[in-house]
Formats: sequence, structure tokens, C-alpha cells
Amino acid sequence: MHRFKSLHAAVANAPVRELRATLVRRVPLLPILELGALDFLFTSGRAYRYNPAGVRCVYFSEDEATAAAEYQRHNPGRRQPFVTYFAKVSLRRVIDLCSRETLESLGLAARDLRVPWVGARHPTVTQLLGKAVSSHASVAAIRFPSEAARTAGFAGANLVVFQDSIRRPDSVHILGPTKAPLQKWP
Repeated sequence: MHRFKSLHAAVANAPVRELRATLVRRVPLLPILELGALDFLFTSGRAYRYNPAGVRCVYFSEDEATAAAEYQRHNPGRRQPFVTYFAKVSLRRVIDLCSRETLESLGLAARDLRVPWVGARHPTVTQLLGKAVSSHASVAAIRFPSEAARTAGFAGANLVVFQDSIRRPDSVHILGPTKAPLQKWP
């Protein structure tokens, strides 16, 4: 609890950046089809690297190579259909963990970002950070270095966007064949 409180307080004063970009997500196709209606912004609520269970968010990569590396890391050796899709995001306040200044302001080191979260008995520091960020209505996302890209031998970054923190004028639009988004937050 102490670590969460200190991260929560640090987030309020952490440097933030604006992000306007087209992001990428690659996921197995069959689970998307099993949902019934297509939901490109589906939030399972399950724990992941930057969110404990119950925090609704979606992860994206900044480029297709990073999205492919992330997909391979989480689906090793699986030969199955997948879907790659794109989101245009406009976010005013993003915590950027690729910045040394931001890490220092949060009291974190690069090694803290690589702590294994799968099977952890207690929420990891990155999960506590995600919980802290998601509870600040003014911060919409965390940008972080891709461990999958690093392992594959190149630099890449990912973004976790917290659904409950997206408020106008921030936006996430899933791109489709026309100018109208297939899905959007808010």
C-alpha cells in the first residue's frame, strides 16, 4: 500500500507529454470473433504489465514491427489467424517511461519496468503505477519501452490507454475504410 501511495503522489507531479499518433495493435483473430460484435477496444479487466485486475485499458504499439514482436512474445509458436488494426490517438497527458526524467520523477529505474508480472503474488511496481495513473483523471496513458522489441534487437515503444481516463478533447479512434472511426473513446 505504501508503494501505491508514493506512486500516486508522484504521478500528480510527473512530467507528461502530448501524443498525437497512429498506433498499432495485433491480436489473435478468433477471440475477437467470439465476442459476437467486433470490439477493437475490448478491455478484459485482467491483470497485465501496467494494470492490476479490474483496471480497464488497451495496449497499443507505436509501429507494426513492435506490434508483431509483442504478438510473437505473447503467442510463441502459435500458428493462428491474427488481426492487425490501427488507432489514431490524440492524448494531452501521457506519462512517458521512455524518458529518464520521468522515471526519476517517479522514483523508478529502467530495471523496475522489466520485473516479471505473470504469476506475481502481489501487484508489481508497474501494475501499481498503472493503477495510480488510471486513478488520475488528468493522465490518459503510459508510454513504455517494449521488452519484446528489445529482445528482438530493436527499440520500440508501447502505450497503455486507460478507458476511464479518456475525456474530451482526448480521443482514441479505431481506423477503418472511411473517415468515420470503427469505434472510439470517448
